[in-house]
Amino acid sequence: MRSRQTVLSGVGVLLFLASPTWAALGDVNGDGRVDAADVQMLDTYLDGSALLTDEQIAASDIDGDGNVTRRDREALARRVGGITVRGSSERGSAQVALQSAGSGRVVDRETGQPLAGVEVAIPDEGIVVRTDSEGRFQLPASARGKILTARSEKYAPFSLTVRDDGRGFDLGLERLSGRLSVLDDTLHHLGDDNFSRASANAGEFRRRAEGTEYRRSFSLSHPPRRDLILRIGSIIGIDTAASKRAGQSRSGGGRSGVAVYLNGSPLTNLLLNGDNLRVVLPAAFLRPGVNEVRLVTDFQGFSSANLGSVSGLGAIFGLNLGFRGSMGDYDDIEFANLVLEDPEGVIVGR
Repeated sequence: MRSRQTVLSGVGVLLFLASPTWAALGDVNGDGRVDAADVQMLDTYLDGSALLTDEQIAASDIDGDGNVTRRDREALARRVGGITVRGSSERGSAQVALQSAGSGRVVDRETGQPLAGVEVAIPDEGIVVRTDSEGRFQLPASARGKILTARSEKYAPFSLTVRDDGRGFDLGLERLSGRLSVLDDTLHHLGDDNFSRASANAGEFRRRAEGTEYRRSFSLSHPPRRDLILRIGSIIGIDTAASKRAGQSRSGGGRSGVAVYLNGSPLTNLLLNGDNLRVVLPAAFLRPGVNEVRLVTDFQGFSSANLGSVSGLGAIFGLNLGFRGSMGDYDDIEFANLVLEDPEGVIVGR
């Protein structure tokens, strides 16, 4: 886990306001006065465009009920005097935030309790924030089509593809146990950085490709009696006929999407982009000790047979045909988070 905290400004968003050392009731901004500036800061919090520290939340709880709502804002406005109250909604601050684009809340999936200090990110943009004491966070609203990730110690990493529906995020994290093992909690870009604007999610890629395939090893103390499940948090960029029919891509030039292998044996081809994908790892293909999962992105161009014949012609005429650059290219995709699930709960290490 990274401990650094990124503060974002711009697009009308201010995150993680300076932490005061006081908790004077009504003095939300900590300047020693209770005035219109405090009401304005409380407005930004209730609108979901800013977050408050624990001390600022305590200073904002005017009615002392343990929650910061519009009633606190109205009471503070009356105390300051001469300030127009923006509506009389009594919804809790977390509910208001969830209706603001780019904002959201992270909770324990089982208990529903808010999780503080969770790292929420748009990795492709280098954007990283952390949730406050109520599990709330705020991100820029310009992340459509990108992968959002959330990770916290003792919880399985979570991700989703950001949609353009104007709503906030309600994220539930699953606590780690003997049934789950985290193989990877980062974002990866596979391909050759050679893609057209018609490719799925082409406009969202910012990172350079790290190669056309990905490998990850994990170890088992003994052969499992049941199949394991490989969870892929999110994947974008797949260009296949299936993804084109689904409206995910205008290209649809690929044939096999992303191929998944276990210990060298092909398991399946991922043909659609999406979240929370599940790939069965057959018990018959698993072994005690080290096992390897491999993801390979599709080559879009000539078949291997055609490449062989063209290569022969090139040799005859002394030509360098540059297959990868001019004859075809590898589909560029991004994926985030790999989690291994064992129904028997006996997974041991990586």
